[in-house]
Amino acid sequence: MTTLPTLIIGLPLLLITGEIIARIYFRRHFGIPFRSRMISEYPYNKFIEMVGAPLHYRFVRGFRSKIVNINRFGCRGPEPKPTGEKKRLLLIGESNFFGVKLNHESKIWDARLKARLRRHGYADWEIINGGTPIYNSTQHRRYWEQEIARVKPDLVLVGFGFNDLSQAWMMGSKWNAEAVWPEKFILALERKTPAIQHFLSNFCLYLLWRRSASARRDFPRWDDDFQWRQCRTLIAENYRAFKDLAQNQGARMAIFTSGFAYDLEPTPEDARKLEAIQANWRSFLSGRGVYDLALTEEIKKISAKLELPCIDLDKTLRSNPRRYELYIDIGHFNDAGMRVVARTFFQEISKLGWWEKPETTK
Repeated sequence: MTTLPTLIIGLPLLLITGEIIARIYFRRHFGIPFRSRMISEYPYNKFIEMVGAPLHYRFVRGFRSKIVNINRFGCRGPEPKPTGEKKRLLLIGESNFFGVKLNHESKIWDARLKARLRRHGYADWEIINGGTPIYNSTQHRRYWEQEIARVKPDLVLVGFGFNDLSQAWMMGSKWNAEAVWPEKFILALERKTPAIQHFLSNFCLYLLWRRSASARRDFPRWDDDFQWRQCRTLIAENYRAFKDLAQNQGARMAIFTSGFAYDLEPTPEDARKLEAIQANWRSFLSGRGVYDLALTEEIKKISAKLELPCIDLDKTLRSNPRRYELYIDIGHFNDAGMRVVARTFFQEISKLGWWEKPETTK
């Protein structure tokens, strides 16, 4: 008969052995090492407030928590110094640059870029992270038409359009230039996973079991009338508007691409790596994912038309030998990916000579 001491000793050993075997299998089958799937779930409903048109939503200024802080400019991150004490880089982007799912703000690109600037003797710079999962390009433009004069940035980096694309893809014939995320979508950003599930997400055995037992679900499309051309035109117009905003503030501006973990025709080896990152990547790529890649190329063309520098994160990430280890899912960076983003921003802006003091001041 099995005794209690035998169970106490044997069960943990069995689980440890199983976890080791699972990680070896994961590495050999998918081609990349297992990473914990434990992510931070932010209290969105506490730091997002509903407001009137045209914004509809905004972050609560002065919100403080262990994992998310909103400063006086309505952006994620620490409170900036009094205006005039530091030179400022302002980035306007979407969820990837907000840093969704990461469990500490020190892991996000802006904190890492600030640390890199300090190491290289540019401690007189601070970074304003205007990334957000809740705004499309028009909402960004309308927000910053008022707010940019308060921030007084020296450099402006702009990279958006994928929220517009997501909305147009989901809403179909009901989408227009004034469309915003439905309130149901905003409320759904906040999820509450049981603590035991968070804990189990550290284990490869649990991941393999869960992948076989459940499938990831997306928001259903309203209809199939995707207005791709109108969506591209609106995005281009808003990039042009930001060029005018930056020029009116006397700030230098560059456009940046994002970067996704997938290609249109991945090799069998890369397909296995994508499977490790996100199980439903094939269905995503067969639908909206094709347009995400097309929009990335479109943004490069917009940059050229506006005669603005383009920081091509897409190209940098694709050429990284550990590309598939830089993502939480096929569209969002993990902490390793954030390090690459910060390094790329630093290097590309250094090539432009923009960390140095401008010849004219505002």
